[in-house]
Amino acid sequence: MKQSRRIFIRSALGASIAGLAFAGQASARQALGNDPIPLIDVVVEKVPPGHAIAQVTTDRRGMIAFRDLDAGYYEVRDRDDTVRAGIRHPGGPARWQLRQGRDSRRPIWTLADQSDPL
Repeated sequence: MKQSRRIFIRSALGASIAGLAFAGQASARQALGNDPIPLIDVVVEKVPPGHAIAQVTTDRRGMIAFRDLDAGYYEVRDRDDTVRAGIRHPGGPARWQLRQGRDSRRPIWTLADQSDPL
C-alpha cells in the first residue's frame, strides 16, 4: 500500500466515511477532490439556535433534500461531530450535495446547492 493511500484511509476513518472506496484514484490528494459522499448518516441543524432539525442519510449521489426550510444558515455534521459543512439557504425547498473537500491534511466537507455546478 502506498504511503498516500494510508494517509487517505486514516483521514476517511476520522471522518466516519471508512466505507467509501475510491477506485482508480492515484493519490490521496486526487481522492479528496470534491467527491460526493454517498450513504452516510448526518445531522442537519439550523444555526442559531443550533438544534438538530433532521437526521438523514445521503443518497447514492451524496444528496439530501427538504421540502421547506426557513431562511438562514444550516450546518450538516456527522453524528460524532468531527466534520461539519455549512450553507446559507434563502428559504423554501432545499437540495444539497455533501462532498469531500480538497484539504489533504484533515477531512473536510463542503455542501453544494443543487444549482451549483459540479
